[in-house]
Amino acid sequence: MIATLDGLGVVLACLALLVLAAMIALIVRRRLISRGEPMLLLAVSRSDGWHLGMARLTTASVQWHSIIGVGVRPREVWRRGDLDLGAPSPLEGTRPLAIIDPVQVQCSVDGGSITICLASGDYTALRSWSESAPPGLNANVA
Repeated sequence: MIATLDGLGVVLACLALLVLAAMIALIVRRRLISRGEPMLLLAVSRSDGWHLGMARLTTASVQWHSIIGVGVRPREVWRRGDLDLGAPSPLEGTRPLAIIDPVQVQCSVDGGSITICLASGDYTALRSWSESAPPGLNANVA
């Protein structure tokens, strides 16, 4: 009986360590992706529904990373001048998890069209980013 409990304890301890390692890996991945840049939750509409991800705003582009995954390379990169944001509209259909007060935005990118979903406050930040000049451009605005 004691050998069974010890074996069960070892299995439970291994499972707990596995869960802890996965959580640490997610935190480290998020830190590596952000690299000190602003991040926001952003879902992209695909044929099979919304795909939740993290968008990193750099000086030149928006880099979209899927929430699920181990890689640190972006799945999508949208350049500042190529991304044209439409007006926000109320979300139609199912709501992506984890996005509070979501809005749906139709965007034009490189001649194509995508639909994104993000929080209304994050939309304001993304709109401001897309309409502003990149840092260091020394653009004169009258």
